[in-house]
Amino acid sequence: MKKLTRVLMLTLVLCMLLSLSALATEAATASTGTTLNVLIVSDLEPLEPVFQEYADANGITIKVESVPYAEIFDTIEVRLGSGEDTIDVLVADAPLVANYASKSYLGSMSAYVSDDSLARITNASMAGGTVDGEVMALPLYSSCVNLYYNKDLFDKAGIAYPSIDPEERLTWEEVVEMAKTMTYVNDEGTQIYGLTFEQIDTPYQLLPLSQSLGAVQYISDDQTTVDGYTNSETVAKACQFYYDTFNTWGISPRIDASESIGYFTAGQIAMFVGGSWQISSMENANMNWGVAPHPYFDGCEAVTPTGSWYMGVSAYSKNAEIASHFVEWLTTDDSTCAETYAIMRNLPCNLSVLDSIESDTENQGTVAALNVYEAKNTAMARPQMVGYEEWQSVMMETYSDIKNGADPQTALNSAVEEIDSLIVKYLK
Repeated sequence: MKKLTRVLMLTLVLCMLLSLSALATEAATASTGTTLNVLIVSDLEPLEPVFQEYADANGITIKVESVPYAEIFDTIEVRLGSGEDTIDVLVADAPLVANYASKSYLGSMSAYVSDDSLARITNASMAGGTVDGEVMALPLYSSCVNLYYNKDLFDKAGIAYPSIDPEERLTWEEVVEMAKTMTYVNDEGTQIYGLTFEQIDTPYQLLPLSQSLGAVQYISDDQTTVDGYTNSETVAKACQFYYDTFNTWGISPRIDASESIGYFTAGQIAMFVGGSWQISSMENANMNWGVAPHPYFDGCEAVTPTGSWYMGVSAYSKNAEIASHFVEWLTTDDSTCAETYAIMRNLPCNLSVLDSIESDTENQGTVAALNVYEAKNTAMARPQMVGYEEWQSVMMETYSDIKNGADPQTALNSAVEEIDSLIVKYLK
């Protein structure tokens, strides 16, 4: 990774000057003297110097307002819900892009963003920011989930370590058989489990179960009902598998999501489906761990979660054109994306930066290279729906009920009734 950073930084200054110069020439007349007000979540504060580079090159002022994660969603609802025009650019969580578009919080950037820029982003990431064919937001970076495992527990069970090679990806059926072998009470009287999810009852990590089986839609095309979609036979089959891990096979503990990484680092879980952001926890625990690709169902498609923060332009902005150009530069320009990756170290959406990570020999056989492969080949965005917040809230409760023994199909049928009653307010 150090080699990649050196290579990126050596070319960064020249490329940045060239890209900024081109954008400055294109937008200079319209933008000189403009002030862009940018609303971000506090996690993105390290990117403020990058924002300033664009401001300096284009003769504009960028004023940044940073809000803590716990407050960002309410802030957006209150201020854009009232039609406030003091925000030009705003951050948006991936699954809420369609919701913000429906509420007219976000304006389309399609008229301002070039096809060449859009082609620089992975397909899955573009899908997360596109609503009804309109570009409503562009991704700052993405995310990925892998299968982590405890090598000591594998050694004790006499099971070979899973391969990190995506071509040798485990099936869920193979994972279950391994997990059964590694579910037992050890000599100290501690219950060991074979498998857990980091986000035990959250759609972000559980959707790939049904997506691997072929589910592609969770709400009707006209966004009026989830009945027949969220409770489809395919989704029910995935939820049956989820149910079985806790109740039929007993390979997963009935714990809260907040406890899952602690169970894994304490040596009570053999396999952990989680994000690379948890690697520091494993290293701090001095674990003997390994990583493998996210599993899939035998004969079906390999699917991995994706999506993180996006940037969009307020529908009430009086500076939509220059705001769109700023978002375009920040999220698609190759050298800019290389710089933001060097700062944030999160999985990029820019194909050029992904290629750089993949081609770096120091990354071969690492989780970084694995995540690049997944971003290019298996990543699937969460469903675009106007009522995603309501949908997710109900589904989290539903997953929890299934985990605790509720019949999957019955629980899903109850869930769609509740969700449909909650999304009526979005009907036009």
